[in-house]
Amino acid sequence: MLIVAPLLSGWSPQLDSRSVVGRRAAVGLGAALVAPLPAIAKPKNSVSFSNVKDGDTVPSKFTYKFDVTGYTVSPAAEGLIDGTGHHHMIVDGPGKFTPPGEVIPMDATHKHYGKGQTEGELELEPGKHTITLQFANAKHESYGKEFAKQITVTVKDA
Repeated sequence: MLIVAPLLSGWSPQLDSRSVVGRRAAVGLGAALVAPLPAIAKPKNSVSFSNVKDGDTVPSKFTYKFDVTGYTVSPAAEGLIDGTGHHHMIVDGPGKFTPPGEVIPMDATHKHYGKGQTEGELELEPGKHTITLQFANAKHESYGKEFAKQITVTVKDA
């Protein structure tokens, strides 16, 4: 460990040239200093509900929270910015995700969080409901399956 700083500054310790151990140590240390660093893993792109999970029973009116990994939440009004977007929630909609590039409709089934919200309140009738979280760009164009999460919840009777 004490040898590392002198080697990095260009100074080499005096090693007995007859010492095989000394030469091997210096060569081994030099190889360790130029070895490639391990790759840093990128986070997986995804969205999730942070306070409700698939199969939960919830009251008819409940608060939900969203998370995103790999991208940053940004209000739609800020325009198209690489690596950003906002959440959408589809209640009892068709399919598990909105195909990439497809614009998410604005209707009673599709809730938009274009101001960059990461939570909200939902009121549902008693029974089973499918809720899909979908991340999209500033033009409400879906980022596809990678940024979708679908869960089923049961709303208990009042």
